[in-house]
Amino acid sequence: MITEMSTINFTATFSDCKTMRYSLKRTWDESKKTACIIMSNAPLVEDITKGDLTSMLIQNNLSALDFGSVTCVNLFSFMCQKLDLSGGVKHLTDESNTQAILQAVQETGITIIAIGSLGKTYKKVAVYQNRLFNLLREYQDKIRIISAPDGSEGHHPLSGKLRESDSWELIKFKLPDPPPIEKVNTEVQDKDTKQSTGKDKKNDKK
Repeated sequence: MITEMSTINFTATFSDCKTMRYSLKRTWDESKKTACIIMSNAPLVEDITKGDLTSMLIQNNLSALDFGSVTCVNLFSFMCQKLDLSGGVKHLTDESNTQAILQAVQETGITIIAIGSLGKTYKKVAVYQNRLFNLLREYQDKIRIISAPDGSEGHHPLSGKLRESDSWELIKFKLPDPPPIEKVNTEVQDKDTKQSTGKDKKNDKK
């Protein structure tokens, strides 16, 4: 007869009013590798030991890849069943969440970007996402994404394409170059200058 025992430890950090969840760490084997996974938003689950489908998929797949713990963080820390982006993104996160993400990235072996297509769908999310990516550039060597069996990349753990697979394939991911903000600002300034110059010339004629 063989008896096996396993203990999973949970550690979560919340805002004082518990409307924001900044991180959730699940540890099932302290002797193995560590990972951080960045997703879209924190689910509305008050009991941190209650395993939702996303958490179970993450643990099962990372365990198969010989990881022993994962720290889950999110682009948006506001706990909700579904993101409401009608009022912008400021109410969905705060500076403490940014710091929690950076700390998780620093303390773990690899970081998996698993936000999904949210940034491609909503421009306001893309802007915020790019700001976070800029902060992660110094950790470029440890950034990974999940590749599906059909070769597509950048999926959320709940993606149907990933759930058809027996295990994840983690591949290196090059963070996208920052948008040319300086160039845009310069173009705006040039336009303003031309408009101002045009007005001055009209005034001179008068």
